[in-house]
Amino acid sequence: MDEIAPWEQFIRNTALHHFVYLNEPWLWPTCEIIHYLGLSLLLGTVGLFDLRVLGLAKGIPPRAIHRLVPWGVGGYVLNVLTGILFFSGHPDQYFYNNAGRLKALFMAVAGINILAFYGTTVFPEMKKLAAGADAPTRIKVIAGVSLAMWVGVLICGRMLTWFRPPFFH
Repeated sequence: MDEIAPWEQFIRNTALHHFVYLNEPWLWPTCEIIHYLGLSLLLGTVGLFDLRVLGLAKGIPPRAIHRLVPWGVGGYVLNVLTGILFFSGHPDQYFYNNAGRLKALFMAVAGINILAFYGTTVFPEMKKLAAGADAPTRIKVIAGVSLAMWVGVLICGRMLTWFRPPFFH
């Protein structure tokens, strides 16, 4: 690829790109630490909740674990903010990378899945589940999709460095 695409040129001309690019020696590793912290919060809380809905630790009522989900939302916000910095600093590393594209797809499916969980009768039904109760199949499907998508995001995030595009601008 000899020419920079217009969208990429636009990003490379932003103040955010220059900030990331010029401060990379300290900014990038700091953002990586924050990104991993956010990922730990996200997967630790949402993953635990999904596992409970799927049948692990049935002695705990799902609504008790669900109280931790706001920590996962906080982790997600940290990841979105640092992800924007990463993308702004090296848009070609992410946009032209199949691992980056898959990561974006998994995040989109996870978002749709969250809408299915909270936007239907599933969430109120889940809140009524007592300790030891088995979740209905449709709730388990949503939890399984959620867990699979977030694990996919994690794997693709790690694969980004191994599947870099053969060119960099």
